[in-house]
Amino acid sequence: MRLATYAPALTRKGPGLLLADLQKGDDPQIAAVVEVIAAARPDVLLLTDFDWDFEGLALDAFAARLAAAGLDYPHRLAPQPNRGLATGLDLDGDGRRGTPEDAQGFGFFTGEGGMALLSNRPLGALIDHSAARWRDQPGT
Repeated sequence: MRLATYAPALTRKGPGLLLADLQKGDDPQIAAVVEVIAAARPDVLLLTDFDWDFEGLALDAFAARLAAAGLDYPHRLAPQPNRGLATGLDLDGDGRRGTPEDAQGFGFFTGEGGMALLSNRPLGALIDHSAARWRDQPGT
């Protein structure tokens, strides 16, 4: 089994822009990323710095581009990252709320630069620990 992780920098300056670029089909960066992945042919691929969207449309569109290059990844996961997730607080103390510095993880929009997992094998049971507080974890 071939496992790979890749940071293709498939993030854009706003929500939905990655999906738009994928749908247009003429973005040279996306084409280069597909070419690199097609050459490596991993069975399981973790992409970092990949914009998340609520319905997974960007990931589906990217998987379709990979399928056109001969790689089938029917099993996919893209959990919502904390990057860009608004807190409603002034975390950096600058007197303003809603700036990228005030998000749970620095980001201009929810889902900026998330992670996506693509696999040609079933993923199995998944457990979401995102609601757990760090201070409540063993050994912290």
